[in-house]
Amino acid sequence: MVEVRAWIVRVASVVLMLSAGSCGGGSGIQPSVPNVPSGTFTLTVGQANSVLTAAQRTALGFQFGPPDGTLGVLLSNGTYSFYAAAQSSSSCSGTPSVQGSYRLGGSLSAITAPYSCTALIQPGGDPNGYTFDHDYAGGGPVLPVTSSTGLSGVLQIYHGEWQGGTCGSGPCFYASLGMAISRDEGATFTKLGEIIQPYVTRNSQIGAGVSMDVGGGTLVLADANGEHIANIATADPSTVYIYVFYADRDPTASTSPPCSRYSCLAVARASLSSVLTAAFAGNTAAFPTLFVKYYQGGWTQPGTSSDPNAAANSGHYTPIIATVGSFPSVIYDSVTQQYLMTYTTGNNAVAMQHGSNLLSWSGPIASGAITDGANSILYTTLVGEGSDPTTSSGHPWLFYIDATAWPNWATATLVNRQLQLSL
Repeated sequence: MVEVRAWIVRVASVVLMLSAGSCGGGSGIQPSVPNVPSGTFTLTVGQANSVLTAAQRTALGFQFGPPDGTLGVLLSNGTYSFYAAAQSSSSCSGTPSVQGSYRLGGSLSAITAPYSCTALIQPGGDPNGYTFDHDYAGGGPVLPVTSSTGLSGVLQIYHGEWQGGTCGSGPCFYASLGMAISRDEGATFTKLGEIIQPYVTRNSQIGAGVSMDVGGGTLVLADANGEHIANIATADPSTVYIYVFYADRDPTASTSPPCSRYSCLAVARASLSSVLTAAFAGNTAAFPTLFVKYYQGGWTQPGTSSDPNAAANSGHYTPIIATVGSFPSVIYDSVTQQYLMTYTTGNNAVAMQHGSNLLSWSGPIASGAITDGANSILYTTLVGEGSDPTTSSGHPWLFYIDATAWPNWATATLVNRQLQLSL
């Protein structure tokens, strides 16, 4: 079980022309000048509502989670599907006592349906022979896509772990991110391969008795400058990118704390056309090479080391926000024309920032800070309130886990709060 994991959303179906850890607080210099809009950005946090209690989780057939990380959300014909990492119990009808990525149903106010309680993604079995998800595989963000030839699919990012050594009272873990695709509207998924690996090697972390978490990833579409694209369907496919926010650790990322020592918030990207071309062709060997990390103002560093056992360093990174944060989640708001990011710090607080593009952020928004006394807070996910869960119209929902004692899932409740944004 990890210290922290979390995110997910839906992007309206994309028509592509297939032509071609865990330390709280921290601050530091951002990679670019803070992006302050011409006006006052206002954020108000609504009251906390219970979405899934421990008792309800048990009744659905789960030991821990959902969600043990970032949520993934699809909306089709008024019906919500949630994708989440979880460990099922012996009462689960589909895959009893199995850790994996599960699909559930319900509304933004309550998760009520386990469907068949079947793990759609399970540990191990990477198509390229990689071992990054040998001991854990938990789903996150989802993205519906459609090619110009009529092929439809849903992409999903999932959090994978290799576990070993000793950290505290249990094994250490080294996490990376993988990608999978569904050809049946999210009912089943097939692994495509690893896409993001931390800079530090697995042996350097496990051998030192230190876990390495990357979070749950994101699937955010934007242009080459990180700016929102109003109509993806009519955009030139070569100018559309998938941005993945995560946490990375690299002693060369900063000459001063916290990023010189701890994991800070990072971003990598790949062109949408390259991802979909490889995904629909079943070219799994391409996936460890598709994503590149943001580094010193450019996109020059490989997302993985292409080593099946993470024995070599992957690419360097420059913190997109020089803060020790976990499980970032990002949404675009059409009212303020700003992106909103949430993440947790210290396993007990939510922080939020905004920006008009994905590469420049405002700094923490005071009114967006959330704590709950001595309780633990983990795994934030932003969900749009309208027809597209990846886009909000001034009133997005924030989901997270609130627990009185962590990592005791018997005290954990999935809650949400509706936010109000204005400019």
